[in-house]
Amino acid sequence: MNRRISADTLIMTVAIGACVLFLAATAFFGKRDFFTFLCYGFGIVMILMILAVHRVFRKAFIGFSDKVCTQVEELTKGNFQEPGPEEDTLTSKIEMKMDKLSDVIHSSLSTQEFQKQEIQQMVSDISHQLKTPIANITMYSSMLDSGNFSKEQRKQFAQVIENQVKKLEFLVDSLMKMSRLETSLIHLEVKPARIFDTLFQALSQAGAKAEQKEIELECSCDEDLMVLHDAKWTQEALFNILDNAVKYTPEGGRISVSTEAWEMFTKIDISDTGIGIAKEHYEDIFKRFYREGKVHLEEGVGIGLYLSRQIITRQGGYIKVSSKEGEGTTFSVFLPNVFEKKKN
Repeated sequence: MNRRISADTLIMTVAIGACVLFLAATAFFGKRDFFTFLCYGFGIVMILMILAVHRVFRKAFIGFSDKVCTQVEELTKGNFQEPGPEEDTLTSKIEMKMDKLSDVIHSSLSTQEFQKQEIQQMVSDISHQLKTPIANITMYSSMLDSGNFSKEQRKQFAQVIENQVKKLEFLVDSLMKMSRLETSLIHLEVKPARIFDTLFQALSQAGAKAEQKEIELECSCDEDLMVLHDAKWTQEALFNILDNAVKYTPEGGRISVSTEAWEMFTKIDISDTGIGIAKEHYEDIFKRFYREGKVHLEEGVGIGLYLSRQIITRQGGYIKVSSKEGEGTTFSVFLPNVFEKKKN
């Protein structure tokens, strides 16, 4: 059984009910002609008013329904209309909600398009980065199989292949970290911890390369200084900065690390006496796969600083850089301080 009642059926039911009511009233006041006339007149006026109001509202509702259907149809086609003038009526409020829905859908589609372009760019960059080591491995492997080379030459080729394999492993590992960070698959456990311990681990990792280049490493840090951070991933971020410092600092140079507790953040300065960075490239160095032309001969794929910024930013911190070409660079990492909760 269909329980839905149309608007016309409802209006007719109300009209008939009104007639019955007025007929009952005339029967009660039947001996008084004035009241009989008044009741009949009032009943007729009520029926006419109800029918008139119903007609007006029906027309307005049909017009509004057509407008809403048109807006929804345009939204499905990806066409977004400019919002009309605001009025304090029920229909205008619904139209405003439709306009907001339109904005949300438009924003969502724009975000999806941006993410699509980002993915396409990332796939292109990854393909480009993987192409070189794979090509080198393929070329030197073929040379080892087909050429008549001395034992020393074969050893050199094998060393080149080993280096390219290590580069490939490093690249894949970095890409996995980047992908996990960007898709929020990595959960950063931010909690109070001694920043000295985190810095010590990062410096230990960078120490071997620094020693090979006879670069002096200095560190000044309060051993009891507590900072809000994820020790494992912050160590990764700091190591990436230190590794860059070692890579671009000439032999016999110096790298110093210092900490300073501010009111809201603790600042960690990593300064080197390296080749420096041009001011117009301060933001570029944090982009994926970016490498300045003057360092293209150095090892690296341009992911380290990008990962560092991602890791620090996701912990509520930030990174600043200042540099002078030919004199050195300072990376300043800011991490949130620990604040004790007040007891009631």
